[in-house]
Amino acid sequence: MSIIIIVLIVALGIISLWFAWGLISPHIWEQPEYEVLKRLDKVEIRQYKQSKILTTRASTSSNAFSKLASYIFGKNEEKEKIAMTTPVLTETTEDNDIRMVFYLPKKYHIKDTPTPYIEDIKTEKQDEKIVAILRFYGRMTNKKREKYIEKLLGILQDNNVQTKGSLFYLNYSDPFVPPPLRRNEIGIEINVN
Repeated sequence: MSIIIIVLIVALGIISLWFAWGLISPHIWEQPEYEVLKRLDKVEIRQYKQSKILTTRASTSSNAFSKLASYIFGKNEEKEKIAMTTPVLTETTEDNDIRMVFYLPKKYHIKDTPTPYIEDIKTEKQDEKIVAILRFYGRMTNKKREKYIEKLLGILQDNNVQTKGSLFYLNYSDPFVPPPLRRNEIGIEINVN
């Protein structure tokens, strides 16, 4: 067997494992509970149950993610590691900061979560809410974000669904997932009649 064939077989094996990880990884981590109430074209209307969340604000997504990740990896007063969950929720605040949310595993109660070293990391209860969600795959670029925001809001407007609050983004995939398989969602809370 020539060296070229061996290299091609090894490369194909590595790429296959990479894509297999992309298919499997979203199902490994715990997710917040929700029920799909109905579908409007490609938009799901979901009712999320009450959740426990870990939240912070920063000037960039990277800074916010670093703060929350360091907390769950054990940089807290109890030095306790917390399992990662999906999705990671990101939204822009009125003062143009990034607010990021990690969902805490169900086993935690607000009162027994480890104490953060960083003041602006907070554990909170997220109330039950009804949201409209549009799913898409790939890297979340600004161009793609704008395209799907327009699509989501257009479908809601066509169906006379009133929104409240600001748009948020949900990312389900870790950085090692191949870009075409990265699951993203754009959502907004809605008024229920």
